[in-house]
Amino acid sequence: MSYSSIARRLAKKKRTEIKAKQLEVSEDPAKFAESILNFEPTSYQRKLLRDQHKRIVARFSRQAGKTTTIAVRAIWFSARHPGTVSLIVAPSMRQSMIMMDRIHAFLIALPKEKRRAYISKMQRTVIWFKNGSQIVALPNSPHLLRGYTAHQVICDEAAFFREDELVFYNVLYPMLATTDGQLIVSSTPWGKNTVFYKMNNDPDFSKHVVTADDVVKTGLIKRSFIEEMRKQLPTERFRREFLSEFVEDADAYFPQDLIAKCVVSEPLVATQDWTYYPFEYNASGQFTVGVDFGKKVDHSVVAVIDKLGDKLRLVHLHQFPLETAYASVIGYVKALCDRYKSVGKVLCDQSGVGEYIVEDMARANIPSVEGVTLTLPVKQEVLGYLKQQMQNGVIQIPYDSDLIAEINVERFELMKDGQMQFSHPEGTTHDDRLWALALAVFATRTAPPPGRGVVILTSEGEIV
Repeated sequence: MSYSSIARRLAKKKRTEIKAKQLEVSEDPAKFAESILNFEPTSYQRKLLRDQHKRIVARFSRQAGKTTTIAVRAIWFSARHPGTVSLIVAPSMRQSMIMMDRIHAFLIALPKEKRRAYISKMQRTVIWFKNGSQIVALPNSPHLLRGYTAHQVICDEAAFFREDELVFYNVLYPMLATTDGQLIVSSTPWGKNTVFYKMNNDPDFSKHVVTADDVVKTGLIKRSFIEEMRKQLPTERFRREFLSEFVEDADAYFPQDLIAKCVVSEPLVATQDWTYYPFEYNASGQFTVGVDFGKKVDHSVVAVIDKLGDKLRLVHLHQFPLETAYASVIGYVKALCDRYKSVGKVLCDQSGVGEYIVEDMARANIPSVEGVTLTLPVKQEVLGYLKQQMQNGVIQIPYDSDLIAEINVERFELMKDGQMQFSHPEGTTHDDRLWALALAVFATRTAPPPGRGVVILTSEGEIV
């Protein structure tokens, strides 16, 4: 045997030994995180990583590293258990991709040789491991989830799953029963009429609750940041997002469970994971537009509803920075109407700006624009119509945490004369997105054909 042949054999043997060493996967996911992914978990992250229960539920404070922890666990599980399938499921494809992107980031950060030793192929929504395992990101959609055989299912923001009982009890649990697989469910606390709430009270689930105090102790965030958030956020939202508590204000006009039932997972366009249609998209449909004007204290917001059969779906929402000129808002609406074909009505709040704003919009050739003065009776009618349509199962909104929080923060008080007075906590919250949405939905009630012109709705509901 020649010297060169011996050298090649020795080199091949060395490469094989190196590869075998690289593929060694510790049975301790925390050690795997440190030695392979160069990630040092906190004490509560280690606890979640090492939890081997079949059913796990997690409520983590914001900034606690929940997404990172579960991403690490997904990588470890796939590398440790050959030929397995791990599903990442969230209220929308966009939300699923947040965790998938974190997984991608860990894998891309690996040295090239080590990454090649573990990974066969990486795509946007699917990762194939050399050992035959897969990680797949999916939206919360029963028809998309059916057909998979999974050994691990990771559900993120599960409190916002539409048809959550159907998804968990008719799809995911039967899927895991065939593999004796593991279910990890996490979410911001939201509503008590949800499967997620039941899981948090189920003795068969291993529970991980992390508060802002726990995060401060690890040094991941400073106490000053928590106190800043405590001042900026409404008390109920702070308790949910930073103290991981199930809490709801009795005076909320839109209950959390009602809002959650309106959240949809299906993408607007099959090939895109958009939350909303982008401004430059040329869309077709049966559209109505709601415009809430604001300037110094409140934001101007534009919302677009598309009528899809018997459903009303929020397909576009844009909030302008404070101090944005009304002319810029009008120009935005005009351009939007030019791009989105078949706009039946544009309904705007003229309460603080006067009727001239509607006239300016009409002169800009915005189709079928109407103005509404939001007196107490009109507010009750507009928000009451939105709530009724939500209760009827007509309204569909994407998983947009800011919009969802803004809807839930709206308060009501019954006055002596029987009228409702609406409000939101001053200084810490806004309801501009809510009113733009409500106006766009209200516009669907009596949408005239395009080109009708300027119509003014008085406080008594009379058309002038």
